[in-house]
Amino acid sequence: MATPAKPTPLHPKTVTYRGVTVELERCPQRTRQLLQLATGGGSQTLNPLAEIEALEERTTAEAVGQLAATLIANGQHSDIQREHALEALRTHLDEHFVQRKLIRLYQR
Repeated sequence: MATPAKPTPLHPKTVTYRGVTVELERCPQRTRQLLQLATGGGSQTLNPLAEIEALEERTTAEAVGQLAATLIANGQHSDIQREHALEALRTHLDEHFVQRKLIRLYQR
């Protein structure tokens, strides 16, 4: 069911910010203004940084899982070596996604 253009008590005006749907009527005036500004005037578009953060979480989880499975299946590495490899991967991915977030911020 589509949300009516005019907010009603049954269908309040909402915005999506970083993947969270917020009812603007429940927010203080200043918070409401900031949310509308951050979401492009109250449109239903997602924050681009939220998309990158979701991608970051999925990618990191998949990569760490694959590396851990490979290292365990290989059986040639000690627990400490596995921890170091996983930490190095996580650090690399963190740096990669920080760069992507900065690029996205500067494009705005």
